[in-house]
Amino acid sequence: MALRRAFLDTSYAVALLSERDQNHGRAVRLARRVTQNNARLVTTQAVLLEIGNTLSDPSLRKAAAQYIAHIRQAPKIDVVPLTLSLFERGLTLYRERTDQSWGLVDCCSFAVMRERELRDALTADAHFEQAGFRALLRATA
Repeated sequence: MALRRAFLDTSYAVALLSERDQNHGRAVRLARRVTQNNARLVTTQAVLLEIGNTLSDPSLRKAAAQYIAHIRQAPKIDVVPLTLSLFERGLTLYRERTDQSWGLVDCCSFAVMRERELRDALTADAHFEQAGFRALLRATA
């Protein structure tokens, strides 16, 4: 199945940039698939903040900053601003789903994915599957 559209999540970026990450090989293969299929990606400014926070170690910081800049400039990647409206939609989901351990950034991501009718996420995060999406980094061998 061709990958045409997907949501770019933090765990994918971390796996792609950190050779020590357990999902690095899968992330590299998935990145090739994204390129081969000329896929359009969507992410949020909240995810970019999370990438920067997660990869703040000095050994990864330069690569993380370059990758964030690449995401912001790439014509095939739509970065959704973290507006007050998006924050409120994410917070509503966060508040309503007391049965889940989903983080607030994930809830904002889920809101965007639902609004954009995205099923696929470049992520290893099982929370995306719990929310009804496909976590492609978990499914990619």
